[in-house]
Amino acid sequence: MPGRAWRAGLATNPAAPSEVLVRLLDDTSEGEGASWPARRPELPDRVLEAALRHRHWWVRAALAERPELSPAVLTVLAGDRERRVRRAAASAAHRVPLPERALTALADDRDPDTRRRVPGAVGLPDELLVDLAQDGSPLVRAAAVGADSWARLPARVRTALRADRDPAVRAAVQRALRVERPLPVTLAGYIAESDPVRRERTAAGAALERALGEWLVLDDDPRIRRAAAGNPQLPTDLALALAVDPDAAVRLAVSIRPDLTEQQRSAVDFGASDAAPELPWVAERQGDPAELLRLARSAHPLVRRAVAALERLPGEAVALLAEDPEPAVRLALAEHCADAPGALLRSVYAELLGPSSLPALDRFAAPGLATWAERPEPALRLAALRDPELAPEVLARLAEDPDEAVARAAAGDPRLPLEVLLGLLEPGACPGAAAANPALPVEFMLRLLDLAAEP
Repeated sequence: MPGRAWRAGLATNPAAPSEVLVRLLDDTSEGEGASWPARRPELPDRVLEAALRHRHWWVRAALAERPELSPAVLTVLAGDRERRVRRAAASAAHRVPLPERALTALADDRDPDTRRRVPGAVGLPDELLVDLAQDGSPLVRAAAVGADSWARLPARVRTALRADRDPAVRAAVQRALRVERPLPVTLAGYIAESDPVRRERTAAGAALERALGEWLVLDDDPRIRRAAAGNPQLPTDLALALAVDPDAAVRLAVSIRPDLTEQQRSAVDFGASDAAPELPWVAERQGDPAELLRLARSAHPLVRRAVAALERLPGEAVALLAEDPEPAVRLALAEHCADAPGALLRSVYAELLGPSSLPALDRFAAPGLATWAERPEPALRLAALRDPELAPEVLARLAEDPDEAVARAAAGDPRLPLEVLLGLLEPGACPGAAAANPALPVEFMLRLLDLAAEP
């Protein structure tokens, strides 16, 4: 009997009423999808109250993981009798504000693992932070010490923490006091710098003096030259000296600089590359339609791809990029641009057999996709479900597809004929996906719970 699969499916069924969800709370064991109350987008008040007062701690702890948790519910969880629920509540207090009395109770909790989670709580009063920094557990004291909290502690407490007997606390103090030295910008400062990581960071982003820039473009290490080539503060003429660098990655970094003209950019032989570097300077031009259109016509595919990845684009740029010869450009437009037409989404998906996020977009759905149900590629048969006019017999056939992902998706489609849906609840079919189908009548949901409870 596929009882576990039925319960897991019903837990995610958007049409499951309160009576089914309350039954699920009683029937779900620890480790068997016990966190479903945290995953459902909506929990009816009756179900929320039942979970909050539930006899099993793991059901109550799951509530603390809900992204939209109310302070009132979290306050109740913070006073729970089970320490594992209080730990979950203390962690949730990092994003949900708690009243001071609840924070005080958590800071005084007998469980040190609960107390150590309190220092990051929203709106934690200074006096509670001071108490935690003097806690009897070194685990808690170390958690109370951070770059943001250090200045809130009195001088006497900071002195005691510096001399703390526990090495973990002293290490936390050192991290809190660590101050990042400014990167060198002069040639003398760079030569004096012994840390190779800081040298590379200097080359990549520091406001370089010209003498230092001239030094970096001649460095023997291609990583340094590559970093310098991508530094927007390196003078253009020095960057162009790297356009003929023997290392292809260096030439690529030069080719995607914002200060190059299209003529200069197209003259750089960066070779074939699978690299996908970020181009933040393209995103900075989002408010300039004329500039975006100019960049959409760039000879450089990475520049065009960076434009295509923007959420909003002028219509002329969208039309241009939708016909781009580079698949990566069309894919970026389909994945990221809200103005990309549905026909593009479908053509990209058919060409690349993915990504799986495209069929989920509203613009993807269209009549005629049912023809993909006959294709040998599972990804295309899966996408056929997005045909709003899909015939019931085609849908039923997809629910028996040899590919598990296709069969599960079809079994969860509310357009399935009821007799087909009920058959899919049987062992060996798709019982979990069928139980999650919102078209399943409530009386059948309750019957599944009865069957699942039988020995």
